[in-house]
Amino acid sequence: VGHRLLVAGDRSHAGKSTVSLGLLSALLEAGYMPSELAYIKPATQCVSSTLTARFCEERGIACEHIGPVVFYRGFTRAFLDEQARASEQGAHKSVDAVPLPLAKCVAAVARISEGKRLTVIDGVGYPAVGSIVGCSSADVAVACRAPVLIVGKSGIGDAVDSFNLCARYFEAQRVPVLGAIFNKVPASGFYGLAKCRHYLRLYMATSRPRQRVYGLLPQHAALESMAAEEGCGFSFKHPEKPESAGPLSEDDRRVVDAISELFDAHVDIKALLADLDRAHLHPSEWWQASSLTLYAGEVSAEATRRALDAVDAPAQPGGHADAAGKRRRGGAEP
Repeated sequence: VGHRLLVAGDRSHAGKSTVSLGLLSALLEAGYMPSELAYIKPATQCVSSTLTARFCEERGIACEHIGPVVFYRGFTRAFLDEQARASEQGAHKSVDAVPLPLAKCVAAVARISEGKRLTVIDGVGYPAVGSIVGCSSADVAVACRAPVLIVGKSGIGDAVDSFNLCARYFEAQRVPVLGAIFNKVPASGFYGLAKCRHYLRLYMATSRPRQRVYGLLPQHAALESMAAEEGCGFSFKHPEKPESAGPLSEDDRRVVDAISELFDAHVDIKALLADLDRAHLHPSEWWQASSLTLYAGEVSAEATRRALDAVDAPAQPGGHADAAGKRRRGGAEP
């Protein structure tokens, strides 16, 4: 069975399709054959052609850019109304029953992944989109046994906070979150590429050592072109038969080339593939390393002491700050 990777975003229009395209291009450069790859967006809010789909069709990569579940306007209302009617008619839902939208997504992923080394699953919106019908990106990741790569935003504090919010959603369902690629980062300045790279990696190394920052993509006109595509409007129905994505235009080719160059320069695809391989073999390494027990209040006394030590003001042994720190911890002065 080949590997699967779900690309999730910390918000809608984060750049999931951009990263999916960049990954597929990088995999081809790394020696993967087009016949060994697949791309699918099993649940979507948009039914128009995308650059990622056009790229896949031209390169011969198996592609399904409009999956079986389309969150068209009124989809959730229709779903809830149907559930209510079934309940009124006395139908009892098994606690183990898989919601129909999720079952359709799982079947589609299994079908397109057959015989592939790696399938890129493009998530929809932020991680909880679709949860109302039991078909969020986390639900898809669990059911398809797909580790997750999060596409994050620029900055440091907000980027980390948003990453943690998303990662915890997946980790609560024991989904391995490999790490992140941060998108649309300014090339220079206070929140420039070099500073963000340093501090984001520092955070991961000290607080989330099992996750990696695989790369930071700088702001680029090509990324803005992709953002326009990702911002398409809602559909009002699921198309009876999704049409072909169509050929690449010359403008498309320039954007693809630019994204490929950005990935080659800024993304560690070898580290990502190595972690993906290990996550399929040992998924518990990731969610166990996320220290979920801390959120249940199980913080040891020793951990508390170490934290207090870290915030004590520097002082010579026996100094005022040293004594104050010991008093806070309940220790005796010499």
